Amino acid sequence: MVTVDALHAQKDHARHLVEQRHAHYLLSIKNNQPKLSGQLRQLPWKDVPVLHLSKDRGHGREEVREVKVCSVDGLLFPHARQVVRIHRKRRRAGAGKWQTETVYAVTDLAAHQADPAEISAWARGHWIIENTVHWTKDVTFAEDASQVRRHGTPAVMSTLRDLARGALHRAGWANIASGRRAHTAPETAHPPWHPVIKTDEGHSPQGPAPHRCASLVA
Repeated sequence: MVTVDALHAQKDHARHLVEQRHAHYLLSIKNNQPKLSGQLRQLPWKDVPVLHLSKDRGHGREEVREVKVCSVDGLLFPHARQVVRIHRKRRRAGAGKWQTETVYAVTDLAAHQADPAEISAWARGHWIIENTVHWTKDVTFAEDASQVRRHGTPAVMSTLRDLARGALHRAGWANIASGRRAHTAPETAHPPWHPVIKTDEGHSPQGPAPHRCASLVA
């Protein structure tokens, strides 16, 4: 199963995956494909029941996901067999107001090959990766706010941000923002940050190894 975001949800990519690689896909569809996204929104979703419901609470936030799945024929996308509608509600723990988002996806798997719970798990797994990588680049490294536009410089800067993020992860930083502050403003950084301490013998033993935590994704 190959999951990709909307940028790569292209007809040629879908054909290549199914016809050349003999793989299956779950592709997010957004407004970069207006005809297809419009077709998905116009499906009779009011008549489709919620087939999978999940709730998560952690890191100070609550999230509820409602999944509807509809089998289709004649969709404007190669090999598409099912359309997925995922309605997400998020709020900070204890807050009264929810933030909502509805996303759509298509898959080449038929209903007997992939049930709503499986599809939801694949989509959730993709969002975890996307949140881990893209949120860090967009927020911690302010990639979206970058004014660099000339020639290949944006691609070079994006690569440098990836290198910095990877280096901080390998150094044991689960929170990339804290890891960045440890190198730019050490007095504001949260642990783990382990300075090298000089001993009387002149050696420079490293402090205890940083605790390696899993990425914290809400």
